Amino acid sequence: MITFQFEQNGCGAMQLRHFQGSEKPIIQKAVLIAEEATSDFFKLSPSHWRRARYDILTLEQLRQEEISPSALAQLAKYICMLPGRELKSAQFDLYRICLQDHNILQTLEKESTLGLLPLLIYIVTHELVHIVRFSHFQQLFEVSAAEREAEEQRVHALT
Repeated sequence: MITFQFEQNGCGAMQLRHFQGSEKPIIQKAVLIAEEATSDFFKLSPSHWRRARYDILTLEQLRQEEISPSALAQLAKYICMLPGRELKSAQFDLYRICLQDHNILQTLEKESTLGLLPLLIYIVTHELVHIVRFSHFQQLFEVSAAEREAEEQRVHALT
């Protein structure tokens, strides 16, 4: 799910369940599989991910405004610049996939047939498809709510 504006939602990272140490290797495996599947589907070279920079954070690493009460993940976009650089040409986009541990764990409790690895592969692949579409200018990041929903449907179909 892509989210373009953050709102205070009353969720605090301290009271929400988050992934434990034993689940971290599963996240890493899911990311590797999702990145490979996305690269294969879109026929991306290894250098693509150096240009379309992204990071994946779990709940304990998220800022308050990156926490969602309902989404399994959300995508944030930041304009970054390396330290010591001042020219506008030195700016780059950084996409942050914000995994919502509490919502993912709750979904797994409700849907006993789902496993953590397959669910994470789907979630991360979905967000990576958004990143590819944004970085290839197939979709603008900042759009109306109606266009955002249409983009969600397109990405869901691709995922």
